Amino acid sequence: MALGLVFLLACGSKQEASDKKVEEGRHLVEFAKHREAITKYTEAIAIYPENFEAFYQRGNAYMNLREYDEAIIDYSRAIALHENYADAYANRGLAKSYNKDKAGACEDWKIAQGLGKPNLEDKLRYCD
Repeated sequence: MALGLVFLLACGSKQEASDKKVEEGRHLVEFAKHREAITKYTEAIAIYPENFEAFYQRGNAYMNLREYDEAIIDYSRAIALHENYADAYANRGLAKSYNKDKAGACEDWKIAQGLGKPNLEDKLRYCD
């Protein structure tokens, strides 16, 4: 029983440390320091690889740098960790559209809408 509690505390502290790095990354993004933010998100992932938010935010930083392939990879990792992450689907769809993958973009936007992501009507018109 005590071993289980120690494990939970260790995981919790890792997640908290990882979340702190994500917050540091978000702060850097506010000042358009996307490369530095990517470093913080990467550190967050190294601390706690299940931090889907770190993958999502790193994907956003890659999007801001127009590095769409890297963004798609990170959004996909976020989705693998949190399968109902509507924002990750929506942003991955946008990255795919920039990469001229209309079918992939439309599929992701439809999933995002189905998960409750609002305001995708304009993007879905692109799919017709």
